[in-house]
Amino acid sequence: MDVDLLEHAESAPVRLPREARKALMSVAHGRVDIRATADPDRVVLVTGSWVGAISVPGLTLRIRPSAPMENLFTMFSAGIPGEGWGSDQIGWSSDADLVDGVAAFVLRSIDEATRRGLLHGYVSVEEDLNLIRGRLLVEQLATRPWAIAQPPCRYDDFTANIPENKLLRCAVRQVLTWPTLPPVVRRDGLRLLARFDGVDDTDARAHRDKIPVTRLNEHYGPSMDLARMALDGVAIRHMEGDQSAHTFLVDMDDLFRRWVTTEISQRLWPEIVVDEQPEHSLDVHDQLQFTPDMLLRRGSRAVLVGDVVYHLGSTPSGPSTDYFPLLTYASALGLGAGMLVYAQADEPPAPEMVVRSIGTRLISVPLRLSVPPARLAGSLDTLAELVRAVAAGALAPAR
Repeated sequence: MDVDLLEHAESAPVRLPREARKALMSVAHGRVDIRATADPDRVVLVTGSWVGAISVPGLTLRIRPSAPMENLFTMFSAGIPGEGWGSDQIGWSSDADLVDGVAAFVLRSIDEATRRGLLHGYVSVEEDLNLIRGRLLVEQLATRPWAIAQPPCRYDDFTANIPENKLLRCAVRQVLTWPTLPPVVRRDGLRLLARFDGVDDTDARAHRDKIPVTRLNEHYGPSMDLARMALDGVAIRHMEGDQSAHTFLVDMDDLFRRWVTTEISQRLWPEIVVDEQPEHSLDVHDQLQFTPDMLLRRGSRAVLVGDVVYHLGSTPSGPSTDYFPLLTYASALGLGAGMLVYAQADEPPAPEMVVRSIGTRLISVPLRLSVPPARLAGSLDTLAELVRAVAAGALAPAR
C-alpha cells in the first residue's frame, strides 16, 4: 500500500497489518504519529516536520514538503562553497521523488569534497610489531614479557582512517541502504564508496558528536553537515525474521533553522556576528540554561535575539505560543526586542507585539518558501535589512 501525505497533515484511516504497524512504530517514533481508531485494524497517520519516505512491509509512506523541490535544495546548499550547486544543476524536476533527490544531493556533496583525494591526518595506533616503532609500551611488555619478539608499540600514523572520512563513508553506506534508489544514484554511491577503501565502517550512532571544523578540514565542513543530516534521517531496523523497515527522512525544522541562520550570518558579517544556538543563563546563579536559535552581537555586545521556527502551530485558545520563550530570552539578555522568523503558521501572529509594562517588542517575520528561488533570495535580503535596523535601535522598546 502506498500513502502520500503532505507535511503537517493526517491521513484517512489506513488498514495496516500488525507486523507493518510494529515496524512503522519502530522507525517512525517521534517522526510520524500513529493514532488508533475505533477499528483495531486501522490507524490514522499524522505527519509533522519530517519529510521523505518510510518503507515497512505492507506500506510505503511518502511525506512531501510544502516547499518546492528547488527551494528545498536551496536550503540544503546553504554554505556549500563552489559553483554548480544551484537547484537546476541537480538534475531532478520539481515533481521528482524527494528521497531520490536528497540522496543524489548528499552523494554529490561528498563527491565534491573528496574528489581531489581524501583528507589525511595523524592517528595514534597501538599494535604489536616485529620492529620497534614510535614509543615502546614498557608497561604492557612488563606484564607479558614472552611477547618480546613482537613488542607493543604506540606511534602516530598519517592515514585517511580519520573521523571525518569515517563520517562520510558511513553516510554513503546509509544512503545506499534505501531499497528503491534509482540505478543511476546507486551506481554513483557505489563508485563513491570505493573511494573510501581503507576507512573503517562505523555505526551511525558513533557520529552523534559534531566534528570541529578547522583550517585543515574546512573544505569538508558542508559535506559533514549533510552527512550528519543523512544519518539523522536514515534508519534501518531489522524486525523478526526477514522483515525490515527503512526510513529516509529530513527534519524541516532543523534544516530551516540552520539555513536561515547561515543566510542571515552571511549577509550581516562582519558588521554583526550571528552566534548559532549559544547557551546562556536565565538566572543570576546559573541554574537555568536557555539556548536561543541565534544571538546577534556587535563585538561582545548582544544586540538582538532570534528564534527560527519552520511551522507555527496553534493552541485551542489561539495562535502559537512560540514567542513566549523569545520574550524570556530578550528579558534575560537585557534586550529591547526579539525576532521570530517562521515559514508557515496555522494562525499567523501579528507582525509586532509590544509587551505590557516592560515595552519589549516581539517581531514576527514570515519567510515564505512557496516563491521562486530568486524571490526567496530577495526575501532574505529584506529580512537581513530588518534585522540590521532592529539591531541598530531603529525599533527601540516603547516607554
